[in-house]
Amino acid sequence: MGKVIFINSDRIGDGEAELGLKLMQSFLYSLARTETKPSAVLFMNSGVRLTCDGSGALDDIKLLVADGVAVKSCGTCLDYYGLKETLAVGEVGTMNGTAETVMAATDVVSVG
Repeated sequence: MGKVIFINSDRIGDGEAELGLKLMQSFLYSLARTETKPSAVLFMNSGVRLTCDGSGALDDIKLLVADGVAVKSCGTCLDYYGLKETLAVGEVGTMNGTAETVMAATDVVSVG
């Protein structure tokens, strides 16, 4: 397995929330359009909001899936935020699956 992107928040950084959301959406827009794609993008904690109805990043994440990138959102996190029924892209992931993906990766990049 190649590179894995681990997204643990719906925003980048600890500054202004609106700026952090904009930065994360910009990152996902750019990632979806890079020539070299990751093998997987794993969404945890508030990062799962990015894969649910109403997210401004859905089109970009759907582009990643269309290019063969595995997209998984933490099932426990979706349940915690009451979002399981609104998942709009990718699959519900498990902690076991996340651990296996991370350990099989050649490199893991954490964003959030």
